[in-house]
Amino acid sequence: MKEATFSVYITRGIIQYAASCGVNADELCTAAGFDSSLLQMPDQRIPGSLHSAVWRQAVKLTGDENLGLHLGEVFNLATFGIVGYVLVNCQTFQEVLEKLSRYTRLFSQGAHIHFSVEQGMVLCDCDIVNDLQNYLLEEPRHAIESTFASLLTATKTLIGKPLHLHSVWFQHPRPADGSEHERIFQTGLHFSMPTNRLIFDANYLNLSVLSANSNLLSVFEQHAQAMLAEINRADNYTRQVVWEIIQQLKGELPTIEAIAHSLTISVRQLQRELQAENTSYQKLLDQTRQELAIRHLRNPHTPIHDVAFLLGFSEPSAFHRAFKRWTGETPRNYRVSQMSASSSSPTQNC
Repeated sequence: MKEATFSVYITRGIIQYAASCGVNADELCTAAGFDSSLLQMPDQRIPGSLHSAVWRQAVKLTGDENLGLHLGEVFNLATFGIVGYVLVNCQTFQEVLEKLSRYTRLFSQGAHIHFSVEQGMVLCDCDIVNDLQNYLLEEPRHAIESTFASLLTATKTLIGKPLHLHSVWFQHPRPADGSEHERIFQTGLHFSMPTNRLIFDANYLNLSVLSANSNLLSVFEQHAQAMLAEINRADNYTRQVVWEIIQQLKGELPTIEAIAHSLTISVRQLQRELQAENTSYQKLLDQTRQELAIRHLRNPHTPIHDVAFLLGFSEPSAFHRAFKRWTGETPRNYRVSQMSASSSSPTQNC
């Protein structure tokens, strides 16, 4: 299985922060097996196994079990490469989240950031990719906590005011001492949850970015799009199509024309590429809807009729028929069985 890769930009951020805490950067790099010359090539990508080794050694050498949180508190968009330049020139906070979602893959193949709005609240999720060899599946804590703390820091910089959260979800178990989480997020904390999520008032989406510049945004986006296209070319078309389906499946089914347009390829060429990979657009759409349905149903807080809508079904009965065809169970029976299984095994919550 192919291994998820990560930008040296974020690896360098870990090393630089550890150095600011008194750690010898060369010692950290040597202990992690990281070639320090890569620090001068931040656009390079490294395998997740190497990136995770840097995390482990940084935690060990600093003695800071909350390293991810503290790194996020001092996050600087200027050190984030082209994605940082894109974000500081967006017009609104909604555009910030849209661009962040679109360009996540420029710095991480291991996680996907996206958001939706439900009942006046923004659900900003950081999903861990599970179809690659991905260290985050086993060691998510520091990276996810750093991501969420960084987003709070960046938001205050971008809109000039703090982002007051309604609640925070983490997939990993609650640490022995959660006082730093409480200090930084200042809201309800939930651990061992189905996904990693920040929940906040949707009115934030309309707030203006203080440094917005549409001309500069256009320039930086051209560069970001070129970089993204280069990364996409290294992947097969099946992965690209699935990723675009997830991006565009928001209550309506994305057409193959829309997916082809996003990938800057003709429909006929896309069909040929997928055929060469022994699949088709319809098959990938069906498989993706099934995987998303299972993921949503594992979250007991998402109503089944909302899952049906999100996956582009015209009515709940159509979703019920499709889900039973996929799994042999109705959505409700599947959710009940999952909840029963969860209640019979120990979990940790705040």
